[in-house]
This record gives sequence, C-alpha cells and structure tokens, in this order.
Amino acid sequence: MALAGCIAAPAQAQGSEGEFARQLLPQLQAAFPGAELAIGADDPLRVDVTGMEGWDDATINLHRIYGFCTTASADECTAIASEYVANISYRPPPPGRADLRVLVRDARYMANIRENFGAKGSLPYHRAIGDDLFAILAFDSPETIMLAMPATVAELGLSEAEAWKVAREQTASGLPPLPDGTALRSNATLFQDYDYLPSMLADLEAWAPIAAAAGPDLLATAVSDSAVFIGVMPSGPMLDGFRITVEEDCAAQPRCVSPHIYRFRQGKWVIAQ
Repeated sequence: MALAGCIAAPAQAQGSEGEFARQLLPQLQAAFPGAELAIGADDPLRVDVTGMEGWDDATINLHRIYGFCTTASADECTAIASEYVANISYRPPPPGRADLRVLVRDARYMANIRENFGAKGSLPYHRAIGDDLFAILAFDSPETIMLAMPATVAELGLSEAEAWKVAREQTASGLPPLPDGTALRSNATLFQDYDYLPSMLADLEAWAPIAAAAGPDLLATAVSDSAVFIGVMPSGPMLDGFRITVEEDCAAQPRCVSPHIYRFRQGKWVIAQ
C-alpha cells in the first residue's frame, strides 16, 4: 500500500509527543481501514492497533520518527513519515528461505520487540553480540523487513541453527569482506552504500583475529544500515570528539542503529568508555 504523497506530515516535531501522534493518526487510520487505533495512555508515541482483518493486533512505535523529526526539516519529516506509514502497512509475500538475513539492532529496538511479541509467547530468533547490540533473524523483501519467528522458520523446514547459517551466508554475500586487522592500524574504513552493513559486526568469531591484529584500540560504529565505520583510535580527547560526531550523525539518521562507539572485548562489542 503506497502512501507516499498522502501524508499530511507533522511538519517538524516541535509540539508535544501527543500532538505529533495525533497529527499522524488520520494517515495511520487510512493505512489500516477498519482497524481501531488508540494512542497509548502511558506513552503518546505508541499507537495500539486492534481489529485488523487478517492481521494480529499490533503496536506502532513512533519514537524513532519523532526523534528524527525534532531536528529534521518539514520536508524531511514529511518524507520519512510517508515512507514509515507505507512500510508498516505493506503486506509482504510469504517469506522464503532465500529471504533470510541477519539484522543488527540496539537494545531499544529489542525492547520494542519484547513489548510487541513477548505477550504472544514467542520472539524472533536473536542473539546478543554486545552490550546493547543484537543480531536478529529477519526476512528481507523489496519493501520491508519481517522478523523471523520460530514458527515461520519451522514452516520452511529449517532448525534454528540452519536458519542462522543460511541467513549469515546470504547476508554476507551482499556485503564487502571484513577488514584486515593489521591494515586497520594505519587506514580506517568507512563502509557505505550496502544494505545490512551493521550485520558485519554479527560474526563475532571472525572479529576475534581481526581485533587481535588491530590491537585494543579497535573501534566500530554503526549509525545506520548503510554506514559502518571501522578504525583504530586510542582513548582520549580525539575519541571524545569522535563520540560527539557519532552521536550527531546518529541523530541525523531517519533510522539510527546505534549512537555508540564500540570496542571488541572478550569476544563481543562493548560501548567504549
């Protein structure tokens, strides 16, 4: 359901969270005709959707869109709101084995998953890969990403281990190779213009020898699905300044993955102090 051009966007999110949600509510209602939509009583950026024919009850989370719109122009806010509503109302075709991918998201995203799916007794397959980073199994499609629930994976005849293996291989095939640890000492690398770039951080076993060669000052950032930075930088004023840059870059993204700088410690990614 393409809604681009139909969003009477909330300009910039200069009003309250409740005002922002109320301005988007008519467009969300148009995207889900016949459903009942209600703004959360304890969280105005949560919209509960019930009574959708052929769909389970759901929760629409507007936190990231609101956060983006607080600093974006009216046109940018309009565009991202339009894209967001179109994506969440899109009904993808049945997922297949070839659609499996590894998605990397932060703790806030995972908390939303637990809130939305935990009450139903099932969560998508996921693994912690750091302090606040998670690898999550998902199905890719041209318009949206669908989380890989255990029942759906089982319908494809795959075990959890098999699904992770397939997803890792298929995700890696569309990404550049991991960097050389020794080379990183003198040349940092900014990866761009690929989908699923943060998924490069999910292969913890592969990163162990890279980190050993690069040294303890190895760092990584993942501000979006299309931007990952890998380099070497010691703690100190330069790192402190870089941290501010990363946070600002994250705030400017429509869908930031993480605002943090990470070090590789004891086989996982930890937030750099």
